[in-house]
Amino acid sequence: MKIKINKIKLFGYHGLYEIEKKKGQEFVISAEIELMNKNNYRDDIDNTVDYADIIHKIKNVFSANRYSLIETLSINISNKIMEDQAIKSVMISIKKTSPPIDVDLESVEVEYRNERE
Repeated sequence: MKIKINKIKLFGYHGLYEIEKKKGQEFVISAEIELMNKNNYRDDIDNTVDYADIIHKIKNVFSANRYSLIETLSINISNKIMEDQAIKSVMISIKKTSPPIDVDLESVEVEYRNERE
């Protein structure tokens, strides 16, 4: 079983450049979570994860610190989500929709996958 949380929009002050740290920018975060018990599903919240709780964890990690690299932010978000033993793997995607780069582009994006062995 997979749960996908798509395009959470958050404003933050993450980035390598001073302008990013000072002015901030919008980030778009998505998560794809695979559950451990994918073949044993029951219609019960105890048999899955609460996606509202996952969103809360993402927001908390996002706002707890200012990161120079969204790579580090993606790792920390995935580590927090993986604290739930019901989760087999998580893929985190973080996009900067207006990076301070002098070229016309839609976004830059980092993806990080964390999986139990």
